[in-house]
Amino acid sequence: MRPIPFDLHVTITGGTPDEIQRAAYPVAQRFYGGDAEIDVLSAKAEPDPEAPERFRATIVFRRIATHGE
Repeated sequence: MRPIPFDLHVTITGGTPDEIQRAAYPVAQRFYGGDAEIDVLSAKAEPDPEAPERFRATIVFRRIATHGE
């Protein structure tokens, strides 16, 4: 059975792009599985209105392959 090409939208708050990236990838890996190869389709960030020194980002992931298929 071929996997459904789900897009996963992950919303993360962080102070820097690196911090946001480090927090978002584990969420995608948990959703798709540790053996999945994933790609970022888009990423958008904006100031977090609840924490002025932080940013809220939505990253859209998609599984492109699963190792062992």
